[in-house]
Amino acid sequence: MVYNRPMAVARSLRSALSTIALLALGAGCAVPVAAALDEPDANRVVVALDQSGIDASKEADPQSEGKFRVTVARDDVGRALATMREEELPRPKPRGVLEAGGRGQLVPSQAAEHAQLVAGLAGELEKTLGGVDGVLAARVHLNVPARELLRDGPPPKSTASVLVEHRGATPPLAPESIQSLVAGGAPGVAVADVAVVFVPRTSRASGGRTDLAHVGPITVARGSMNTLKLAFAGLAIVVLGLAAATLALWAKVGRMRRDRELELAAAAARPQPAPRSVATSARGPGQAM
Repeated sequence: MVYNRPMAVARSLRSALSTIALLALGAGCAVPVAAALDEPDANRVVVALDQSGIDASKEADPQSEGKFRVTVARDDVGRALATMREEELPRPKPRGVLEAGGRGQLVPSQAAEHAQLVAGLAGELEKTLGGVDGVLAARVHLNVPARELLRDGPPPKSTASVLVEHRGATPPLAPESIQSLVAGGAPGVAVADVAVVFVPRTSRASGGRTDLAHVGPITVARGSMNTLKLAFAGLAIVVLGLAAATLALWAKVGRMRRDRELELAAAAARPQPAPRSVATSARGPGQAM
């Protein structure tokens, strides 16, 4: 039982070694916070997270061909999701003219085709406004009645409404520029008939957060926190490996000692040959008994 104790301790150390290895992998693994993104959208997410002090990486999405995903450290998932929600990221994809057309009925009516065309035009305008730096979200509502050739009198008036949500107190575009853009993209809409509403979004309070993080008693940059954790985990693995090797050697020496003691005990237990008498040894080889 004495010599089995080192083996039990060695097995315990091997189990602890495996546990620390799994924890090290868990500490350094990256968690995707956005997937199936186009490259511009992925770049926008990475930039927003970087400006908030979160280390993010863009990589190819293995689940969607030609798409990208953004990953962050496991400890930064909560802050990353909060930042993305604040920045309205990833932005929803409005349907353009090509996406809006060809849907619905097998043989769409004239009114359905017109509605799809208006929805596609609004989506294209939203894409254009959403691509402007500083614009968080844009919604375009077009009221473009279908023209009836058999109707007498002037055609109904076409109007548009634009809602622009932007970062900061100053809009990234002047109202006149948005009116000209919408009037030029929607048929029959005059510049004066475009209503523009701006919704400013101020920066989220950081709450005194700094770019420093604490790993035990050590203070490091937040981007180096996971690297330091992996270094500590690797050092712990090396120490435990050396301890396991030492205990294994101790157990081997103990087994060798036990085997040696058993051999000596077996040799001592074997019967010894009786000593020859002096008279017998004094006789010559030719003398009779």
